[in-house]
Amino acid sequence: MALAALVAVPVWGAGVKAMFDPAKPETGPFPTDYLTAPSTTAKTGKRVRMPAPADCTAAPNACQEAWLLNDFDGFHVHPRVRVRFSGAINPQTLRDGVYLVARENLTDEERGAQAPGAVVRLNQIVYDAKNFTAYGKPDQAIDQHRRYLLAVTDAVKDEAGDAVEPDDAFAACRGDAPADDYCKALGEAVKTVADTKLVAASLFTTMSATAWLETARDALGNTAAAVTRPAGRSFFRVNDLAEAVWQRQTRTAGALEDFPLEVSLLQGSVLGIGIGSYSSPNYLRADRTASAAGEPVSVEQVPFTAYLPFAVKPEKGFPVVIFGHGIGDHTFGGPAAANLGMVQVGIGVIAINAAGHGFGPGGRILFRETSGTRTEVPFAGRGADLDNNGRIESGEGCAAAPSTPFGLRDCLRQTTVDLMQLVRVLRAGLDVDGDGTADFDPERIYFAGQSLGSSYGTMFLAVEPAVTRAVLNSGGGSTVDISRWSPAFRPQAAQNLGLRRPSLLNRGADFEESYVLRNQPAKVVNDDAAIAIQNTLETLEWLQAEGDPLPYAVHLKVSPLKGVPEKTVLWQYAWGDMTVPNPAQSALVRHAGMKDAAWIYRHDLARQRSPTMDRNPHTYLNNFSPVTYTIATAVQLQMAAYLAGSSFDPNIPVSLFYGNIFEQPEELPEGLNFLER
Repeated sequence: MALAALVAVPVWGAGVKAMFDPAKPETGPFPTDYLTAPSTTAKTGKRVRMPAPADCTAAPNACQEAWLLNDFDGFHVHPRVRVRFSGAINPQTLRDGVYLVARENLTDEERGAQAPGAVVRLNQIVYDAKNFTAYGKPDQAIDQHRRYLLAVTDAVKDEAGDAVEPDDAFAACRGDAPADDYCKALGEAVKTVADTKLVAASLFTTMSATAWLETARDALGNTAAAVTRPAGRSFFRVNDLAEAVWQRQTRTAGALEDFPLEVSLLQGSVLGIGIGSYSSPNYLRADRTASAAGEPVSVEQVPFTAYLPFAVKPEKGFPVVIFGHGIGDHTFGGPAAANLGMVQVGIGVIAINAAGHGFGPGGRILFRETSGTRTEVPFAGRGADLDNNGRIESGEGCAAAPSTPFGLRDCLRQTTVDLMQLVRVLRAGLDVDGDGTADFDPERIYFAGQSLGSSYGTMFLAVEPAVTRAVLNSGGGSTVDISRWSPAFRPQAAQNLGLRRPSLLNRGADFEESYVLRNQPAKVVNDDAAIAIQNTLETLEWLQAEGDPLPYAVHLKVSPLKGVPEKTVLWQYAWGDMTVPNPAQSALVRHAGMKDAAWIYRHDLARQRSPTMDRNPHTYLNNFSPVTYTIATAVQLQMAAYLAGSSFDPNIPVSLFYGNIFEQPEELPEGLNFLER
């Protein structure tokens, strides 16, 4: 933009102005399509062009992130908008004075969450009082590959109560002689806004957040979903087992580590366990970042465990639930425990280790039967020693290397690809017990996920047409919000902020960002370091959006992707979860538009009856300790009944001990709600 040409425009009054310089993100308003370039290959017809810092030696992380953002075809689908003023304003007027207006969707692939002209208000408003800059997040999910107008009106007041005024540059940009194509488009857009008292505005396009996974899904036909079984036996009847030991590869060299499996819990209800693997395209490179969609770097054999219920098999096979485990878990943890509920309704269970999970590739399982027969079955883990310390920790190999800003993005995308390929295995007919017939009904495939499993499960459900019914337990988004609020993951967030150059740690080895939860008054911040942390975390959230559950949640029901039917989902989570905090869990449900399908376990009420319970209820689904056994059973029965097409009130088995501790909330919880010691 020829900003110098705007100087001759008559000046406004001497009051506080909403500043306008779309070439500078720190001034804005931001986001803005001024910081894009035309592209003939992008779905939106644009590519982001974020400016990098002038000195990349002093700010290498910020430079790297700017370059990576410039691969995107639009801005974040849950952007943190920014508006700067020339002087102090009353931050409590921002909620009424700044909003988004939906414009045209650039494709006809989905119906969208907003119609053109719909207004989206802001929430989580922060006011940087030192730099007179306001920030806020959309109050609801907004659409991908859609244009939005960011409107700033004179409902924003200065400290004296006077309306803020337009910058001279904005008046010129929207005037009769626009300086460039962006100003021309912006001028046309502001004419359509009912509120004519605009003092600043920007026009921006959101990114195509789901495109990578949609392309990867459509390319699955290039990799045959071939099933491989171990040489010799691959199916073991549970009642015949004296023990089963998972020999895990936890070191790069040396002996395997024995981990006894609790098969006795399955005896009498689960018929048997089947072991095998199938071919799936692998997109993960050595640093755990992904290659381009449709261009895998290799084909991987993904091991699975399948559990058949102790019941008469229907003609077409058992209904089957794909169970997605949590971070650090594996196919013998949450997925095995889920059988205790599924067998009650005759549903089988199948599971894989998420990308990076299951320890090293040299693992195996030792089955010893009551007859004395011993059988060793190879069972490769998917982990890796990324930190080169000689150990392969639980889940190591999921998160990208610290030298990249992608976090769990590509781990979740790769796991989603593997699950879509598993659906193709099931639909082709999977013979688990080796009798020559398929054991699972290819038309009755469901999904259940716990914690991280609910995160990649949300993505999987959004892009997979064949699975329409699911239960998501203890999941949340964004992953950045989880890391900033969760005591479990905050140390990792602090470590990553400390590794940046310059470091962003402003409280010794920790950080304080002064962020704000939803539905709170605008928060005034006077700390440059805190604002820098907030802006950095926003950039990371944008970079990770293609592999984060939050942008996908809207596609379950509100705006399904092309060729994918609406999904039916039961959401389960616990009050005061300290691993995936309530605000992140509520965000996922809210973006999905499924508040009426949410059930919350009131751990605070249960703990009043049993004070010895752990403060953190995150694993309440499969915590079978003496004091929580009935709670876990109730949740599993509700999950299984829902997948079978019926309903179950989880208060029934627990009311005698705890009263009614499960509820469907009138409002989703937005506070952290952590319990005191």
